[in-house]
Amino acid sequence: MSQKFINPSGFPEHLPNVQRIEDDLKSAFATRAEQFGYIKIETAAVEYMDTLASEGAIGKEIYRIGRAQAEEDMEEAERGLHFDLTIPFARYTAQNYNELEFPFKRFQIQKVWRGERPQKGRFREFYQADVDVVANEVLPVQFDAEVATVMASILDSFAIGSMTMHISNRKLLSGLLEAAGITMTTSVLQAIDKLDKVGVVEVQRILIEDLEVDAKVAASLFETVGKIVPTNEVAAFLATIPNTNALLAEGTAELNELFSALPTEGVYKNVAFVLNTGIARGLDYYTGTVYETTIDGFERYGSICSGGRYADLASRFTTKRLPGVGMSIGLSRLMAIITQEQLLDLTPRSKTHILVCLLSDDARATTRAISQELRSYGLNVEMNQRSTVGLGKQLDVAKAKGIGLGLVCEADSTFTVYTLDEQKHSCATEAELKIFLKKRGLI
Repeated sequence: MSQKFINPSGFPEHLPNVQRIEDDLKSAFATRAEQFGYIKIETAAVEYMDTLASEGAIGKEIYRIGRAQAEEDMEEAERGLHFDLTIPFARYTAQNYNELEFPFKRFQIQKVWRGERPQKGRFREFYQADVDVVANEVLPVQFDAEVATVMASILDSFAIGSMTMHISNRKLLSGLLEAAGITMTTSVLQAIDKLDKVGVVEVQRILIEDLEVDAKVAASLFETVGKIVPTNEVAAFLATIPNTNALLAEGTAELNELFSALPTEGVYKNVAFVLNTGIARGLDYYTGTVYETTIDGFERYGSICSGGRYADLASRFTTKRLPGVGMSIGLSRLMAIITQEQLLDLTPRSKTHILVCLLSDDARATTRAISQELRSYGLNVEMNQRSTVGLGKQLDVAKAKGIGLGLVCEADSTFTVYTLDEQKHSCATEAELKIFLKKRGLI
């Protein structure tokens, strides 16, 4: 096909069988979030550039928009597509503060846009799926555990294999650096943030050679940093860390409270929780709990679900103090992993239950009537409209689409049902047909 008619790079499109899986994941996300009392919202795809700007700096990745013809109101023209869901959520919360009930528990599944270079697993247009809790002034750490639980429930329902949710606390890391006498906190945390990508040896080299941290201090730091501790050992491990400063005391206390409130092992068979003291994400954003989630055996893809606690969600938009905690799944990126590694069955499976076959024009009215009758049972029914196509080819189409059953209304008003494995079942009356469908769990 001519390059002119290929969709732009970085803007993914799915074949129907993959689209069905993405839709199923979005539906599962919403169902599980609602089970915990989270409410769905949507925010505008378009925001003013001043809203999207970070501390007044316009990011190069933001897609600006405007009409082809210049608009007279230039302020109105300064708009862009949102590049995440957090900033729009912050604006939304501040704007609707008087109408919302706090703590405000929301989930959101929407497309976002970033003008970055497309590469494997990275797109210019993609879905994010977020859960967040925002409170007025004070947000108890119990909500950090709840958000982790909600997301574990969601990921468990995806059934893509076993996953590990790594949890830590920025206060713990900052407290360890303070206890070690390290003052270049931001630079050191940025180095630690590379731990899962380059390993301990390389991070230690960066600390010693590039940041001039004493070799003995760097070595002692990693006696604690980067340890992965299962849930049932977290309390004992944290007890070994001397609370020599306020940050350490707060960090260990918050982690103890969080892990004590998580579901017990086995509640979610596909998700395990661990303390990972090497998690340092969101260096200038998160202020407490942080999360990263990996698929076991596919850690090379990095985190598929991450987030953390922030001291004040909407300080740019309101004088109200609104602490929050949340997690996000890069749904399009996860779909790329699922399709690449075939973590789910990609065989075409239509949501249509029955293809009603048409063998002659004389049977068209009867076939249309039985199709409508079957839909009244709550079934999804496609009717073949071409009587010139033979029965075998009609059934081949049903199989190719993943439609479970083919149905023929015979001339003597009996029914013949064909399954995908080409078994044939005869039903003498509509009542017998209903019994057949009930036995298959369709009605």
